[in-house]
This record gives sequence, C-alpha cells and structure tokens, in this order.
Amino acid sequence: MNARRRATLRATVETFAPEDARIARVAELAERAIESLTPGRRAELERLLDLLSVPILGTYAVRSATLLGLANAPIATLRSGFSALKRLSAYLSYAESDAALAPNPTWARIGYPGPRTDIGANDPELPLREARDGERLRADVVVIGSGAGGGVAASTFARAGKSVVVLEAGGAFDANAFTQRELAMSDLYLDAGLTSTHDLGVAILAGATLGGGTTVNWCTSFALDERVAAEWERESGIATLGRELAPHYAALGERLDLQSLEHHNRNNRCIIDGARALGLHADAMPRNAPLDCGDGCGYCGYGCAYGKKRSTPRAFLPDVAEYGGAIYARTRATTIVTSGSRATSVRAVQTVGESERAFEISADIVVVAGGALRTPGILTRSGIRHPHLGTRLFLHPVAAVFCEYLEPIDAHLGPMQSAYSDAFNYRGGTYGAKIEAAPTHPGLAALVMPWESRAKHAALMDGALNGCAMIAVTRDRDPGAIDLDDEAQIRYDVSPFDGENLLAGIAGIADLAFAGGATQIATLHNTPIRIARDAWNSRRRATFVEELAARGFASNRQPFFSAHQMGTACMGADPVRSVVDPDGRVWGYDNLLVADASLFPQASGVNPMLTIMAMARRVAERSV
Repeated sequence: MNARRRATLRATVETFAPEDARIARVAELAERAIESLTPGRRAELERLLDLLSVPILGTYAVRSATLLGLANAPIATLRSGFSALKRLSAYLSYAESDAALAPNPTWARIGYPGPRTDIGANDPELPLREARDGERLRADVVVIGSGAGGGVAASTFARAGKSVVVLEAGGAFDANAFTQRELAMSDLYLDAGLTSTHDLGVAILAGATLGGGTTVNWCTSFALDERVAAEWERESGIATLGRELAPHYAALGERLDLQSLEHHNRNNRCIIDGARALGLHADAMPRNAPLDCGDGCGYCGYGCAYGKKRSTPRAFLPDVAEYGGAIYARTRATTIVTSGSRATSVRAVQTVGESERAFEISADIVVVAGGALRTPGILTRSGIRHPHLGTRLFLHPVAAVFCEYLEPIDAHLGPMQSAYSDAFNYRGGTYGAKIEAAPTHPGLAALVMPWESRAKHAALMDGALNGCAMIAVTRDRDPGAIDLDDEAQIRYDVSPFDGENLLAGIAGIADLAFAGGATQIATLHNTPIRIARDAWNSRRRATFVEELAARGFASNRQPFFSAHQMGTACMGADPVRSVVDPDGRVWGYDNLLVADASLFPQASGVNPMLTIMAMARRVAERSV
C-alpha cells in the first residue's frame, strides 16, 4: 500500500460505510485484510485501487456513482472489484470491535446487543506440543488436519492403540478464548474468512483452526439421502459404498449424541410456519449439540464459548491424548516424503510466536485430511500426480433472501440451524435446493445486503433485526477445480443446470416467507427485487420467476456462498477416474490415505460434516 492507494481505500470505505462507523478503524482493518491476500489476489485489488484513484477522491456523489457503475458493469472483473470493496467495507463497518474499545457505534442504532459475557467452559485437556527446530519424531500415524475427517481418523487410529501425531495448520483455542466477536473469523477461518472463487462469485467459509469446520459450523448433522448414496455407488464404482456408511453413521450418531430440537428460535420457525401453512415439507434437523444450548446462544460460528458443541476437539481428539499421541497447532505440512510406493515421513513447519520451526515426523501411515481446498495442494507439493487431482470440486452454492416481518426475528439469537425444508429439493431427480436458515450477525448481514447508497444500506441494516435470512443450499451437479500452484485459485462457475435449481430455491423461499407472515421479501441482487406481501399471488410469482431467470446467475450480480467444499481427490474403483482407491489409499501408494471431503465422488446434497466423519472412520478402520 502506497500513500495514493491508502487514500483511495479510505475514500472507498467512507463511501460504503454508514456515517456512524469508525472509518479510520475500518480502513485500517481493510488494508490489513488486503495485505493478507495471496500475491495474485492482492495485485488485482491494488490495480483496482489505482484505477479508482481519481474518481474516488471526488465528491460523495461522484464516488457513489463510480462504485454503482462497477456493481452493474457488463464486465465481470469490474463487478468482482465492486464485490471485494463492498464486502470488506460493509462487513468491517458493522463487525469491527475490540474488548479494549467502546462497542461498535453501529450496534446501538441497529439494536444488536453485541457479544455476551456469560461465557466460560472447561474443555478437555489436549496434548498440544511445540516442536524444536530440526527435531525428528516418530509415530505410528501422522494425520494432517484435525477437522471432521482428520479428527475422526486420528481418534479411530488412537483407539486402535496407535501412536498418533496430528498436524493442524490453524491455531488452537479453548472455549474461554472464543470471544463471540465476528472479527474472530480472521483466526478461525481459511484466509482470515476471505476465501472465494477466482472471480469472487462465491464467497467461501472454511474452518481453519483446531477442529476445522466442526469448531465453527452450525451443528447440522445429516446423513446422505439414500438416493444420493446410490448415485455415489454408481459414480465411484464401489458397489456397496453407501450401504457401508450405515454402521459408521450409527456409531457417530451415538458418540455425537445427535438430537433434534422441539422448539426453534424465530429465525428457524419462519421455515416451519411457512411450510405448514402451505402443506409442504419441513422438519427439525439432527444437531451435534445438546438440547440445552438455549435461546441465548447463536454465536457458535465463532467457536462455542460454552463448550457444548461436540466438535472434534471435544468428542474425538481427546482420544489422541488418552492413547499417548500429540497435537501440533499452527503447523503447516509442507511435504510428504515418499519412497517407491510408501510414504515415509511428513515435513512440517510450526509457527511459535515470531519464529518458524521445521521438523519431521516418520510414520507407518500418513493420513491427509486438509479439506477439499488444501488436500490437493499438499499431495501436489509431495510429487503426487493424477489428472483428476484438484478437479471435481463441489461447493453447494447458496443464495439467500431477506424476508422482513412485523416482529423482531433476532436471527443472531438461539441455535443457529435447527429446521429445514425439502419442499423445493429433489426437483430434478436428486438435485434441487434445501431450504435452511442462516444466523445473521451485523457484519454478515451488512456484507450481503444490497448497497445502492450509504443511506439506503444503513436503512436496510436498521430493519435487520426484523429479518429472517432463509438460504437455498443447492446440490451442484457440475463441478469446478483448484489450480495446483502456490495461489491455489478456485475455478468455479455456477452452471446453467445448477443455477436453475438455485433460482427455484429463491422462488421457494418467497413462498415460505409470505405464507409464514413476511411483510416483504428482497433478493440480494446489486439492484434487488423487492415484493410486498399484498402483491404476492400466482401471477406475481410467475413474473418473479421470470425476473430471476432474466437476471440469471452470472457472478457478482448477487452474492453466492459456500460452507461446504467437497471433491478434488475423489474415491473410486477405477485408478484412471479416481485419485483414491476404495480403501482410501492414494492410487500407487500403500500407506498414504485421504480422509476428508476430498473423497466425495459427487456433492452430498446435505451439510457434509457427518458424511465426512463416516468416510474418515471407514478409511481408518480399513487400515488399522
């Protein structure tokens, strides 16, 4: 950042942010975020700032018109630039907070209470270790990653009497360290929460801390639908794959003590009420959290401060401690060393304070569970080559609709996801959109709200507490890929087939919302479609569907999201069509396993945590 770019960024923030935001603080945090990007992504944003340097330093009217011109530009890269700057500015304006500062000044205006103070829980004691530079260790099993796949694989091997070393690239935090502040995303999510597809068309949330996604997800714990499981069997060529997962689901369900809530917060109740009014499907979903989470929770996307969510650090990683293993946090696996058909060791670098310590662990078995976005890179850096490595990336693209009600919804309070509807799912065989609810703390709400001017965006935020954010989680048929280089760019575009299902989910959300009492709905397009309840009828619905189709699903015309990343090292019976064999071994290697969502031959169609765990348990048990 030179002085000119810094001034341009500050003027951009001032244009996007509400008048009561701490502009200097937001600009400072935005600059830090840009500097944390990969070199290629950072260079793109710096070029945009250079392009904007003259008009953005003009009057507010000129600045606003310039940014809106980017938002609706026919050129995709300009829309990407608008999305990047708008998301950063809006999110940070409402999310920034610090225990040493006064509460965010926007919170009082919008009625947000801020983080809670009645936190405190005792987590299981885990064997966290610090390496010595140049140290050489020995273990029976090395597991790279500690999330749904790595945590369960490590537990399975440990309970079989193996000495296990777990390497986690993210930090390790106990319940008392979770602040319930949105800015905690920078410590808990991949790329400080800034991960996205190559053109910013899909914003990606991926856990990057001890426990991975299980530490920050919303507790939803579905098994594969039987129809999808049958498709997996056909696609993978493993004739009994889906049926083999049944005992693993059962064992995991017992260990996680899966339960469904009988009473839902208002945000989830909107789905139930709308579906029942229309006579459509809705149900409570199984969750890996106890029934006494209570209506006062709702912050577990930033780590469970109450120690109740059964993440892998609570439910599985304690087995590593019990059986004499070790866990190394803030430790990046740089290379898997191989000799012939065997993996012999893992080279890693641990960050301790300001220092980096390189060390190596020899092992009989190496398990890669870095997640669908990172496992391909680890394998590639280690000399593993396969034409399908990094391909067949599925994201479950998500679209949201803002549904406004007369009474407060307080979507940030209570268990975050507890109800769903399949009324608009399986519309094309096993493809369609599952309707769920998303918790909306201020930063996330500000990020997704359409920005047409500073005043209009602030007005939308003023009414955010009366809004329910229903989301359409789409099972994608058509995959993307990851570049196997240092940038690891995510190449993904919503296809026409998947886009049609996504738009059908948006229309379905409108049906549920109005039937459940919403006074107005608004899409999240850069220029939103707004419909009042008294205008909603079959004719208006038909024109709404036509409007959605006309706008399409080109990137950055409305925000899409992904919290589910799958594929990239798929399992199968054919070494030509799959990266990993039916036992979880990378083809050509006797003891190099993959045990995470990378294995999925297709998208799961449901929140994938439980299936990742089941696949990892199956892989580990076959190699014990």
